[in-house]
Amino acid sequence: MERRPVHYVSENFDAYISRVNPGNIPGGEKGYFDLLTRLSEAGLVGMSTPEEMVSYGAKDALVKLNKTDLVPEDTAAYYDVESFHNTFPTSLSYGERVLKQNRGSTGSGIWRVRLADESLAESVEPGTALPLDTKLKCTEAVDNHTEERELGEFMDFCDQYIVGDNGMLVDMRFMPRIVEGEIRILLVGPHPVFVVHKKPAEGGDAFSATLFSGAKYTYQKPEEWQELVDMFAEARPVIAENLGGDNIPLIWTADFMLADDDETGEDTYVLGEINCSCASASPPSWTWASRRWWQTRPSSASRRKNA
Repeated sequence: MERRPVHYVSENFDAYISRVNPGNIPGGEKGYFDLLTRLSEAGLVGMSTPEEMVSYGAKDALVKLNKTDLVPEDTAAYYDVESFHNTFPTSLSYGERVLKQNRGSTGSGIWRVRLADESLAESVEPGTALPLDTKLKCTEAVDNHTEERELGEFMDFCDQYIVGDNGMLVDMRFMPRIVEGEIRILLVGPHPVFVVHKKPAEGGDAFSATLFSGAKYTYQKPEEWQELVDMFAEARPVIAENLGGDNIPLIWTADFMLADDDETGEDTYVLGEINCSCASASPPSWTWASRRWWQTRPSSASRRKNA
């Protein structure tokens, strides 16, 4: 888009809505983010701005929170192929892992990775670098299909997720209780509007909570998950501190999984993802709350001016 269309849009509109999964942007993210930045600089309110997508929407937001109670401390990110190949064989020795690409959507490029030989998995000394010919079972969240691969070959395959604009792989501990469902809080600004309980399909290696993989969604009121909602509200200042400020997105989501019971036997939650690039805005209560928050939210330009 040239300067003239940007000028036309800024003269005739107050805001823009960007709703696209990062992996579905023709030509990559850089040109698209440049466009949205120019619209924001022209005074339009953005949903969401590039700054918000990078701060709150990138998969490595989890890594920036791994020193908090929200995310396991062994969560890591690989920004280059060399560090991935040097580190992941040791990371896998600690148990099942989940690799998440930054540009994926609907479970594409999100892999549950475990040793194919269960007896070997039980005998591996944690901290030992596994041989490259170690046999793996790799299940992709997009449709829960499982492939058997060797470690070295699978890492070569995953290199594609690291190269290119904003490429990275997040390496996270697998949470077995994901089969009980993922809990998504949908928010307008700081306000939770509703919760989606996303239960994976039953049987086999299924662990994905996406509709495309057969998961079942149940929409519920925030009050039905009050303990989790309150915990997330208390954690928001910590999230803002670690993700670069409290300039939270207009519409965003936070996905949680049940962790293993703590020492008291009570359920605890692990943050699995934050999304503000392609959040839904369809339910009436969601749309009404969005409009209210949008009307009181300063434009990107005024936020920069007052910063």
